Amino acid sequence: MIALCACAPVDQPDTVPAEVKPAVQVTGAAKSCISASLVRNTKVRGDGVIDFELDDGKIYRNALSQGCPALRRGDAIAYDVRGGNLCSGEIVFELNNIGGQLSRGAACGLGEFVPVEYADTVSDAPATMDN
Repeated sequence: MIALCACAPVDQPDTVPAEVKPAVQVTGAAKSCISASLVRNTKVRGDGVIDFELDDGKIYRNALSQGCPALRRGDAIAYDVRGGNLCSGEIVFELNNIGGQLSRGAACGLGEFVPVEYADTVSDAPATMDN
């Protein structure tokens, strides 16, 4: 059993409301598992949503099966990996910083992993004009 965690500041107040999540475009069918060894970063989006960013640049959005009101945007999470995969139905834990010590908090069940791309809402490409 290998314990993995994604670290994020747990003692800083949220500066963006929890309901604000980057818009995404679904790029394929949902998967029940992803390879845990490929997870580069996790981003808790709040409101029961976690984005798993993989080494190859793919992003999988997971809407937790029962939601998870205790899990807030920017929280750190921890999870146990069995068999090398992280699968739907497995549990992630909120990490709490208590006196400089991290401890597991709320337990939340994972849902399906949906492949997404972040929607490009603002382009930095120069405008072109047709003559």
